Amino acid sequence: MVRRASILTAVLAALACLALRADPPPAPGSHAAAFSDEGLVKANIADLKDTQLVAQPDVPIPANTNVIWCGTLQLAWNEAIRLVGEKLQFVTQPPVVDLLNREDFTKADLNPGCYVAVADFEHNHVEDKIRAALEKVFHGAASPELIPEPERNPHPYDFVAYAYLFKDLQFPEVFAQNLPISFPNAPHGVQAFGFQQHKEKLPPGVFKQVKIYDYQGPDDFIISLKTSDPQDQLILAKVAPGQSLSDTIATVLGRMTHGPMVVAKERDILSIPKLNYDLRGDFPELEGLTLKPGPNTPVKNLVTREVKQLIRFQLNEKGAVLKSEATMVVTASIRMMPLDLHEMIFNQPFLILMKQADAPQPYFAMWVGNASLLVPAK
Repeated sequence: MVRRASILTAVLAALACLALRADPPPAPGSHAAAFSDEGLVKANIADLKDTQLVAQPDVPIPANTNVIWCGTLQLAWNEAIRLVGEKLQFVTQPPVVDLLNREDFTKADLNPGCYVAVADFEHNHVEDKIRAALEKVFHGAASPELIPEPERNPHPYDFVAYAYLFKDLQFPEVFAQNLPISFPNAPHGVQAFGFQQHKEKLPPGVFKQVKIYDYQGPDDFIISLKTSDPQDQLILAKVAPGQSLSDTIATVLGRMTHGPMVVAKERDILSIPKLNYDLRGDFPELEGLTLKPGPNTPVKNLVTREVKQLIRFQLNEKGAVLKSEATMVVTASIRMMPLDLHEMIFNQPFLILMKQADAPQPYFAMWVGNASLLVPAK
């Protein structure tokens, strides 16, 4: 009896461990498997007071604030423009809509093998089209999380716009793990990589992976890190911010073109903080907007129901990995709740009861077993 009890206890304990496991392990070879959990920050952007997820980079950079932008939302927006047939216009239009309608970032800025962007109407089974496109481009490796559930009873012009992006940029030579470095509001410092001490133990190729642009001093410089994909640049710039994120980007890219460039040497020092985060959020300023009718969407009550984005990013001594998704769901503003059909046709024998509400027994009962007492049709 004791033996059986101990076995039962072990089984229950194992089941409890399985129940507590938050997420199943990612499938080998999937995009999710390209990331590690070391130092992972996983959060909804609404819960982070010092971090902003922005729909378009032409926004100010507040002091002591992370500002994150990824082009997946713009790609989805561009596809929505193609579907509607014109720039998206709303009855009440926040300034960010005009910025998105500029389409500053497009498919031309990406290699075709790293992204998917789809927009279509619900009645065309857009969710199936999204999954088919992911399969065609990524051959089963994609790990989407933001594909919406299909509408059970879609209106004719309900539509979804969606984009997915994945980049895995590994360094040909792994950098060294450095000693922790100081960083504002990090009392114990942060993990870092690069080349700082014991540099004689590193292969020469590590230093050649670093190009230094327009070095003005220890607080004003730009570098690029060579990765496994020659079509991509991984750029880091320690510079004073401009008036906006887009201004800062333009300044850095301009300095890289016009300023001097040198390749790092063994005498140089490099230490880069590691990053590993999984952030997702909504864009309240883009939700609840009533779309003005366009040539392909004459209906007058289309509303942006959901605008979401996910950004998974990791940077360490091995390389940089990015996975991002964005989805925009636009549906009719007045949606009838789908009803389950109850078909109730008494076309075979049935029972009739008449009963006082508070009495335990009926005062009339009839089993209708044939049509002899039923009123005939004319």
